[in-house]
Amino acid sequence: MNCLLIGYMHGQGGIQSHTHFLATGLTEHGHSVLVLTPEPFAGHESVDHTGRAYTLQTYKGIRDIASARMENGPIDVAIVCGTGWAAMVGVRLNRSVRKRVFFEVMSGERIGKLDPRSIVHTGFDAIVGQAKPVEACFKKAFNWSGPSITIPALPEPLERAITIPERKQSDLNHVGALRLAYFGRLAPHKGVDILVKNWGMLSEFGASLDIWGTGEQQEYLSQYIQDKGLSDKIKLRGRYPEKADYIALLQSYDLKLLPTIGAEGAPLVLLEAMACGLPFIANGVGGIPDYDNPDVRITSGNIEEFFPLLRDWAGQHEKRNVDPLRLQRHYQNMYAFEVLVDRWERFLTALVAEKSLPAPNGS
Repeated sequence: MNCLLIGYMHGQGGIQSHTHFLATGLTEHGHSVLVLTPEPFAGHESVDHTGRAYTLQTYKGIRDIASARMENGPIDVAIVCGTGWAAMVGVRLNRSVRKRVFFEVMSGERIGKLDPRSIVHTGFDAIVGQAKPVEACFKKAFNWSGPSITIPALPEPLERAITIPERKQSDLNHVGALRLAYFGRLAPHKGVDILVKNWGMLSEFGASLDIWGTGEQQEYLSQYIQDKGLSDKIKLRGRYPEKADYIALLQSYDLKLLPTIGAEGAPLVLLEAMACGLPFIANGVGGIPDYDNPDVRITSGNIEEFFPLLRDWAGQHEKRNVDPLRLQRHYQNMYAFEVLVDRWERFLTALVAEKSLPAPNGS
């Protein structure tokens, strides 16, 4: 197949990770892949082209996308990941494209009447939701009745960096001495301040809380921690590392906390935690409920359930019913790099061949 992927490739984030690794996987499976990205936003470094198996090009507007071509024939399928007008309109106007797919990686909720995703009704052939709740929300919000399927986005395939060490229940500290961590943006809707302001409750379970990431709440959180005299317990660690260093960092913690209270897709940081055998407690907004399994706890979407579920998880941990190795195997069976690339390939192949889409479970 000739595949065109459109997504923002500069900086760091879920769209960047997914687009890069899907393009890499499809290329390794023998498909021709062209990735189009807009120019870097202010403050973002330009993506490095070195060592990429696929072709990466920059577009400046609708005309660049509408005129995009591949050297060895028509574009069998184009996948748009993001919500920009240029990408949606440009793909629609490109006569070289045979099939068009929109991949919803956020919550699926509509953003006003002039949401560019409304263009799916003017020539797109299928939509893919990053999680089942995301797919359902998108279909309702945009009145989509055409073909749809749930396929997770690709996280950074940590298992390709090194062989990830297996974790056992005994590798986790006891309740009261847990090393707690948050990974993600420091934005109001991520709910990081909920953790900081409830340290008194968290301290029943954990000895420390490390907050990894950057964002607009960084200064506010830093000042709050200092004012409350919590600097010895709660630390802002900044941007987290990649690959082997990231694996070692994740495995140095006992529990990840994700109290998101706003619109959400299905955060890749939770997949990366599972890959390393790091259990988590998360607020079940957006597509997060798809990640549920026996070794984590996910609320119904009500943040008031977050701390009671933390207490429940801690009780099961004390009874030795939390199994990090089982969590790692769950990731390997459901979300490993080859598993997800295979699911995407089967879906795209069926769509191009105009056959029935694969079963939602990827079978």
